[in-house]
Amino acid sequence: MKSIQFTVGTDPDNNLENIFNFSPIPLIITRIKDGIIIMANEYAADILQINKNELIGKPIPEIYSSPEERNQILAEIKTSGKILNREVSIQNAKEEIIPCLLSIDTITMNGEGMYLKAFTNISERKLMEDTIQQSEDNLRTVFENTEVGYILFNHFQNIISFNKPASLFAIKEFNREIQVGTNFTFYFPEIMREYLSNMIAPVMQGETTSFERFIIHNQEHHWYYVKFSPVFNKNQQVAGFVMSMENITDRKKNNIALNKSLELVTEQNKRLLNFSYIVSHNLRSHASNMISILNFLEKEKSEQEKADLMVHLKKVSHLLNETLFNLNEVVSIQKNLNTTIESLNLHAYINQTISVLNEEISAKNAIVENLVPQNISINYNPAYLESILLNFLTNAIKYASPERQPSIQFKTNTKQHSTELSISDNGLGIDLEKYHDKIFGMYKTFHGNKDARGIGLFISKNQVDAMGGTIEVSSELNKGTTFTITFN
Repeated sequence: MKSIQFTVGTDPDNNLENIFNFSPIPLIITRIKDGIIIMANEYAADILQINKNELIGKPIPEIYSSPEERNQILAEIKTSGKILNREVSIQNAKEEIIPCLLSIDTITMNGEGMYLKAFTNISERKLMEDTIQQSEDNLRTVFENTEVGYILFNHFQNIISFNKPASLFAIKEFNREIQVGTNFTFYFPEIMREYLSNMIAPVMQGETTSFERFIIHNQEHHWYYVKFSPVFNKNQQVAGFVMSMENITDRKKNNIALNKSLELVTEQNKRLLNFSYIVSHNLRSHASNMISILNFLEKEKSEQEKADLMVHLKKVSHLLNETLFNLNEVVSIQKNLNTTIESLNLHAYINQTISVLNEEISAKNAIVENLVPQNISINYNPAYLESILLNFLTNAIKYASPERQPSIQFKTNTKQHSTELSISDNGLGIDLEKYHDKIFGMYKTFHGNKDARGIGLFISKNQVDAMGGTIEVSSELNKGTTFTITFN
């Protein structure tokens, strides 16, 4: 058996006592022949809870927590002459069980065979491992019976365990399968690592952090709520953390739907105010005028005056009929829930509108460009699309600037779930600071044009809203206007 040679008390550089004095590991040297302790350091006495002087010169006490473990160690040391980092449980004088890594080597000291025994206390490591294991066991039932994804990490941020929803999340989010033992940062792109590092730092100090994130999977938006929660050991030290990932897509969709409903209610309230204004002001004005004219007719004896009054009465009746027609058109748009939807070629419909207004375009010497690609189609109601395009092109021609040749352009911007159509002109423009809230109002006009009725934009807005789209406007006085319609 090959052993290490030591001589005590001769060469200071080779003095075993120096090793004992400076080593932070509990060390004991026993004679092979009788088990008497020859040397022990303070750390060994401390872990065994025995005074150092009570150890020297006596047989090593029974320190192994079970006879089976003791017999296994004795058999192994007789066979191989050494033991390296074997995990054992020792029992000290207070009957406390302490997990240790045991190493035993055979040495020769002053010509006599000895065992050098080193005990490395791994209580803290075992405590953390036991805490993680306990957390894993406690969470296992939850892990496997929930739609929430869970990943358990140790204090080194390495994966201890995970459930199926978490695995699906990793595949969707990062195109990677989760593997036990891999580090937290392995699954995230570099651009996210600093952000996540900032999220994890307070967790390792005992705090809980969270954030929301969406991903696009199979051309659909999926929203997740991600939460980091610390895992504590019995000493209230952070031994690791749990990352949970909850799919909140339905909740997000419901919130979006709720917000849209609120917007719709707000818009409907605006329309209701418009209707109440029309009923209380316009209709009442027409009715009052008619009553006044009829009163004059009853009293008037001159046939010429009566004829003049009849002309006025017909004019007022015509205006009343026009107002009722406009109201009926708006009501029909809102009531028509079963509007016919077809796939319509946008480029072709714009060309058709240009042809219809060819005379007006020629009269103004306007340049109208259809820059919409020929393959762009939208799912829309044909009558609504005709009306919308006609209204916007008519307005662009009507409100052209007399200072320059009118130029009107139709362009599209195709997005993932929608198509945007912009109608731009270099006309008179609109003072948005003054009229921003009135642009789509009924009977609202902005340029003092005697032919303006203030109904076209109102009708178009109602038609776009009824189809689930939006209209936005940007404009500058004396430079031009751009209306952008989103077709969903």
